[in-house]
Amino acid sequence: MLILLRTADARIAAHMTATLAEAGLRLVVELPYVADARMQAPEGTMPALHPEPGALVADLDLLAPSCPSDGADGNTPPAPPSCIPPGIPSGIPLVLLHTATARQESRRVRAAGLPASARLLRAPFAAGALVTALRAAGLTAPPGRGPLAAGVLALGDIVFDPVSGRATRDFRPLSLHPQERLLLELLLRRAGSVVHRADIARWCLDYAAPIPDNSAPAPHSPHAVDVLVSRLRRTLERAAGSGVPNSHGPSVPTGGTRLRTVRGVGYRLEAD
Repeated sequence: MLILLRTADARIAAHMTATLAEAGLRLVVELPYVADARMQAPEGTMPALHPEPGALVADLDLLAPSCPSDGADGNTPPAPPSCIPPGIPSGIPLVLLHTATARQESRRVRAAGLPASARLLRAPFAAGALVTALRAAGLTAPPGRGPLAAGVLALGDIVFDPVSGRATRDFRPLSLHPQERLLLELLLRRAGSVVHRADIARWCLDYAAPIPDNSAPAPHSPHAVDVLVSRLRRTLERAAGSGVPNSHGPSVPTGGTRLRTVRGVGYRLEAD
């Protein structure tokens, strides 16, 4: 599935192309100046773009460069026509990248006349967070094990709904941080297999963070992945009502499902 990326931040494509490709998403970068040329081309002279994209991910600053000031009565002026670039199908799932607060940027989205279905994603972000935003914007995939496939994920007594973000263990709701939800989904999709630390970093940590290999920690945060796994493990243990927290041990008894540490490699979620 093709995802059109329109951004001035070259790090996004550099860090996420391979990770998203493994998830069945082909990232195609359109440089801002190329997109601007397309938008300014006379009607009827628009060159073919490329195979029809399934979604558009773009800098909010490129689609809505400035936010119109309020009118004299204090109300936001009427929205201009949609800023979706020519050649992009109407109704396409849209994710808008921004750096300010979502509340501030939501006003810009409305003022620019961008679709109400568009989802905001604050940069920098993780590959898993981008997929979650694409899913929330309406991008779907045929049934299967890909991250956009419909259906809940379950292993043992753990159930997770990727669409709603709700997770339960033994019918008890789990209160998860967004990064923990990304990690739980990744582990469930690869249930029974070892998930390498580097894969966890690429999927759950933002693209501004250096990616560790499996033998040496990243210099910026030596234990970022391990801390994240430890947080999820404690949450699962509390919900299970059994097991002794131990973020450094190879495995922790947690009833029906174990989050096991494979030393020097990564982690595996497995059912007893």
